[in-house]
Amino acid sequence: MKFEERSYSSHLIRPRPLIYIDPAENFIILLTAWGSSEALSRILENIKQHLQTVRQDDELTTPFQNILSLSDQANDLRVATLITNDLVFRVLNQEKYQVIIESCFINLKQRHVAWSQMGSPHLLLKKKNEKPQPLSCFPESRTDLQKVPLPVHFLGAEPTISPRCGDLYLENGDEIIFLSSAIVPSEIWSLQNELSLDDWTQALAKKDEAQPFWLGRLKLD
Repeated sequence: MKFEERSYSSHLIRPRPLIYIDPAENFIILLTAWGSSEALSRILENIKQHLQTVRQDDELTTPFQNILSLSDQANDLRVATLITNDLVFRVLNQEKYQVIIESCFINLKQRHVAWSQMGSPHLLLKKKNEKPQPLSCFPESRTDLQKVPLPVHFLGAEPTISPRCGDLYLENGDEIIFLSSAIVPSEIWSLQNELSLDDWTQALAKKDEAQPFWLGRLKLD
């Protein structure tokens, strides 16, 4: 597994995600804070502890029911997202809103990838010599405010949320592209050749130089 990232800045502000990759390469955590980011380390430690506990105890009970159409790994990430929302909502935002968070949790087990996300980044699949495919995207249709970056889906603002979850089996050379941006340019769907992360960055920046974004790539060896 290989993970790379790039940030593109402009006069507009888009928070950069906090990234954690499990040393055993079993899971990846992406957290983007809008507001105070002082509690991010505490939130991250709680997520890591939960996912590591689940890995050691398959029979761990939770107050949340599993979804039958999802794998055990995707359900574990979904529960972690719900627990994180509860933590942020009750502990940090109980008296006043201090922070809301976009999150993406990825679980890796051989060639099986499971995910659970609330908000950015968008998830795209890029197979070798093929055009990108959307896995989980939610482009904004807003045209006012000059496309100022704002979160659309996030956790920590209300007691109940509905994470986007899924499962996928990858082949050697497959890539998952992570994109945090207010827009998803239509031009990227025609990118077909073998691309470096710099190629992706140039294609995105060329479309709208004023739009900041964060770009990540997860590639199977």
